[in-house]
Amino acid sequence: MPDERLRQMLDLLRREFGLRHFRPGQEEIIRAVLDGRDTLAVLPTGGGKSLTYQLPSLVLPGLTVVVSPLIALIRDQFEKLRAQGIETVRVDSSLTGTEKEEALTLLEQGSQKIVLITPEGATGPAFKKRIADQKVSLLVIDEAHCVSEWGHDFRPSYLALGALAEDLGRPTVLALTATAPPLVREEIVKRLGLREPAIVVRPVARPNLRFEVKQCMTEDVKRRELVQYLRRLRRPGIVYCSTVKDVEELGALCKIARIPAEIYHGRLTKAERDHAHKRFMSSGKRIVMIATSAFGLGVDKPDIRYVLHYQVPGSLEAYVQEAGRAGRDGLPARCILLWDPRDIDVQRHFLSEGPATRSQIKKVVEGLSAWTKDGRAVDASTLAMATEVGVTRTKAILEGLRDADLVAETDGEFSLSREIDVNEAVKLLSRRNEERKTTDRRRLESIIHYANNTEECRMMHIRRYFEDGEPTPCGHCDVCEPKLRRRRRRSKGRRGGPGSERDEEE
Repeated sequence: MPDERLRQMLDLLRREFGLRHFRPGQEEIIRAVLDGRDTLAVLPTGGGKSLTYQLPSLVLPGLTVVVSPLIALIRDQFEKLRAQGIETVRVDSSLTGTEKEEALTLLEQGSQKIVLITPEGATGPAFKKRIADQKVSLLVIDEAHCVSEWGHDFRPSYLALGALAEDLGRPTVLALTATAPPLVREEIVKRLGLREPAIVVRPVARPNLRFEVKQCMTEDVKRRELVQYLRRLRRPGIVYCSTVKDVEELGALCKIARIPAEIYHGRLTKAERDHAHKRFMSSGKRIVMIATSAFGLGVDKPDIRYVLHYQVPGSLEAYVQEAGRAGRDGLPARCILLWDPRDIDVQRHFLSEGPATRSQIKKVVEGLSAWTKDGRAVDASTLAMATEVGVTRTKAILEGLRDADLVAETDGEFSLSREIDVNEAVKLLSRRNEERKTTDRRRLESIIHYANNTEECRMMHIRRYFEDGEPTPCGHCDVCEPKLRRRRRRSKGRRGGPGSERDEEE
């Protein structure tokens, strides 16, 4: 970036966002975007990913399209951008028909700088038609790890975003995520069709986080440890559980222990989730949020003092992503895993319910074949209903077929691009799914290895997994601190003369 343009960026940073300096990685990403380079940016949670598209959007001509996976995340970004006076619209399923039409009309008029939209909405025919005459300068894929079948939060609809870039006239593409090991980074580049991208990777875990693992060999011990932590640690904090049942039970336990807490999971009503979310996010509220992984993306609360995992998640990526919600204000925060080896059974059960089965693949391929033979295309929802496979898995199967150049899509409807042997197609996709299961099992092993580690600095262990530079000991995790104390005692013993070391050991 020329010096003049950098000065312009710094001026905008101060004037529009009230900030004096870029955070690590931000300037490099913004330089690449303004130079028209596709970019993959891996910044830790709280690392300032949003600014890397918000600031360029003020300089670039035309529209910036931001694809984001959660409505709560979209709503939060929309409110912040509008408060800053940046012309922004959002398009998502929480809007009424009238509100959505008003948003699309504003886009057609060309008066907006940013549109925030879900992947399902962005890849739908209605949106693409309404912005067909607009110049799109930047396509942003937020939470880009969702594009990867090996990532911890795979979303089938993300697989269609590579084609969306072409439909929008192939603008510069910026892919953003907080956690992506090399395998996932390769998948993101491939799926989105990034062209010779600039890849910016910052350390996945911030130095103010203290990582620790507490061994708990029975459920009773684990619950006692949890209550002790929740009474002792400064709030607000988050407790993550693997199941709805555990969230409900721990919520009840907090009531008995008189610990102020809210619960959050996918089976609550929208009103209940919104109430819990609002109460936790309110400034000055010192409460605990007990939740499944449904609570997370878009939780931009800077003063979370700890994230405690009651059960082990399915991968080290998922763990780091969730733990990274602590201490976004830069102050010390704790990331605690209560480790009971039996909790792995829950994750193994989730793995057994993973990718589509051979039977489901066969049903979808046969159904699509029948529609194609009738000279008709079919949308994913209709095909899912006809085959009784489920919309999410049907979409995943269709995207697998598209990836193999076996299907074509027009305006959200699919058809076979050529006559295929059903059994061969089933074999092809089944082989891919088996590879995915194998990778998922390896990812589960990564978090088991982390939990059982008692020798290597936690931060080094995490950074080594992500191939994140040349890591050095953090000095304050539960592995480093005892080593430092022992070294200090030995040093003190040597200074104290004969008998001092013996006295310390005794």
